[in-house]
Formats: sequence, C-alpha cells, structure tokens
Amino acid sequence: MQQLEMILHAGTLIAVNALISLLSSLAFLLAYWIRPRFVPPVSLLAWCMAYLAFSIGFGVLMLPAFALSPRWLGLIGNLLIDLGAALNVVAVVLYLRRPRSELWILGPAAALALVEVGYVLSHYENMRVMVALGCAVRGILTVGAATALWQCADESRRPVARLAAAIHALWALLLLSRMLWWLFNPAADGGSDPTTAFGLTSRLVLTCAITPCFLWMLTRQLDAELLRHASRDPLTGLVNRRVVWEQGAARATQAARHQRPLAVLMIDVDHFKKVNDGWGHAAGDAVLRAVAQTLSDTVSPGDVIGRVGGEEFLVLPAQAQRAAALAERLRAAVEGLAIAIESGAVLRCTISIGHAETADGSGVWQCAVTEADRALYVAKQAGRNRVVSVTMPAPQAQPAGAATVLA
Repeated sequence: MQQLEMILHAGTLIAVNALISLLSSLAFLLAYWIRPRFVPPVSLLAWCMAYLAFSIGFGVLMLPAFALSPRWLGLIGNLLIDLGAALNVVAVVLYLRRPRSELWILGPAAALALVEVGYVLSHYENMRVMVALGCAVRGILTVGAATALWQCADESRRPVARLAAAIHALWALLLLSRMLWWLFNPAADGGSDPTTAFGLTSRLVLTCAITPCFLWMLTRQLDAELLRHASRDPLTGLVNRRVVWEQGAARATQAARHQRPLAVLMIDVDHFKKVNDGWGHAAGDAVLRAVAQTLSDTVSPGDVIGRVGGEEFLVLPAQAQRAAALAERLRAAVEGLAIAIESGAVLRCTISIGHAETADGSGVWQCAVTEADRALYVAKQAGRNRVVSVTMPAPQAQPAGAATVLA
C-alpha cells in the first residue's frame, strides 16, 4: 500500500473519483428523468443521490488543495461518502423490490458512524481510528448491497446483478484489507494514512465497474419488458398467437420426425358475447382473466397455453396421449369457477374444447389447428360445455376424421 502511495497522487485520485461519481449521478438522473414505468423511480433517485453524495464527499476532501482546511474536514467528507454507501443500499433494495426489512443493516452502520463522529469530536482526527470505523461502516453497507444483488429474483437481470454483487464483495474485502493493514502496523503514524491511494484506487475501479452494471441491469430489464410485450397477451398474461404458432410448428416438426403423437386443444368461452352485452367489457375482461388463470393452473409443466383470439385459447399438451384427459380437467375446472365482478355480481361460465390428435405426428401444424377448430365447432353445436375429440387420419387416408363427443 505504501508503494502505491508513492506512485499515485492522492489528490489526483480524489479529483478523479469526484468526477466519475458526478458523471454516474448524472447518468442516474437521466434515467430518473426518462423514468421507465417498470422501474421504481425512487430507486433511480436514490442512486442519483448516492453518487452525488460520493462526489460531494470527495470534493470536500479536495478542499485542502485550495488552501481551505476547516476543522473536521476529513470527517465531513468521509461521512458524505458513508451516506452515499447507505443510499446505494437503499437504491438496490428498492430497485430489486426486496423486502424493506433488509434495510436493517442501516442501523448498525449508523451506530458506527456516530461512534466515529463522537471520537473525532473528542480526540480530533486520528487516521487509525477513522480508517477502522469508516471502513467498517462502508464494509457493512457494501455487504448488504452485495447480498441483495446476489438474491435478485428476476432471471433477466440475475447474471448482471450477481456480477455486481461479486464486485461489491471484492470492495468489502479491500476495505477489510485497509483495516488489517492498520492492525498489523501498530507503529504507523495516525496523523496520515498510507492506505489512502489504495482505497481511492479501489473506489475508482468500483465506481467504473458498478455503475455500468446497474445501467446494464436497466437495459436487460427493458429488453425483457419489450420481449414480454412482443410475446405475451397483455390482458391474460398468456403467450400470444405468434408464440403459440411458433411453438406449435416446432412441436409438429419434432413429432413428425420422431413419429410421436401430436395433440392440439382449441378452447372457446361459451356465450362470451352475452357477458360483454349484459355486464360490460370490464366484466368480460374479468372472465377472460379468470379463465386464463384457471387454464394456466390446470395444465402440466411443459404444456404450452396461449390466447389466440378474443375468447379463444389454445393448448399444446406436452404428452399427447393424455390430451383428452387434460381437456376434460380444463372443462371441469372452468365450470366450477365463480367470478366476482365490479358490480358485486358473481358470474359463472363454461368452455367448449376441440381436441385434435394424430398418432404419428403426420400432417402439418396448420392441419392440426384446423381439425381442432372443426372439433370445437361440433362441441358448440352439440350444446357447449363439452369436449369433442378428433383423430387426424394419416396422409393416405380419407381426409375426414371421426368425431366423438365426450360427456
């Protein structure tokens, strides 16, 4: 550390840290001004204020270079940097929507900061004590931020969040190394800090690495949000028609290649127009959301379910041989629904299901959908609230399938 002190000028490092922190603050201020609707704006503001506190803290530490040396200058600058570390923890917790209880770590950090203030006010500035207490405060806060980042639940942001967590953990180790240096050098003069250059260099590297990570997380979150809008139905949250068709075509190709059975379930909400006409479109939306949730809860892992029309849904069972049983479970689950709407009324609805299946995966995807549509039409003509199954013929057989009504 002492060799680094001779190579690097502390004043220059302080100035660079102040500038980099200010630029980071402006970057988060811009993100706050843009204010993406899926990001808690308070978190962006907290990050902006955190880096502003860092910048001002380093700026205060630069004042001796301008012949300004008010009493307790080092204490004020370091407390501002501590404040920035605390705001960083707050920003991380808010941004990742972690439980607010994780902010308990601010309590011990604040207590150590008060001990530092009390010591400096009563004994003046002693670098041995100030470095130990200051590093302890920032170390606690850095570990808190690293823990929250490591536990990021969002898959799109988790890799970057864990990279940021690793960088925070490294920073905590560097803070610990400064404390250990003073511990193992009891004869060092407390009037100056030979570890200053090491600490400032580490802080500079941390800022240059962490800020891009946070902005990278915002970018990945935006990409995930755009992908969700492109692939999800906004009302029900199910995948949309485009995704269903892509998945269906891919499964049909695989089924034909391996001569495995392929099944398609086409589902329609019975008398849905009467719901819209009699209770309004808000009630209709509530019915669609409730049906979609029920269907989603009933299907098995690996099944693909999507909304393909106004009140139409399509299911691609992962196991075609169980498709008929799955169709009946879906029908029964929706029949048992009681849907409360804004007026206070409780609505009930049923669904009709067309089930098309080919034994060896022969035929194309569109043919399977067409046969399922035809089966659905038969189900509705037969009285609704039922499943109609159609076995698709092999290409050389007659084009018409045999329809069977399942009670």
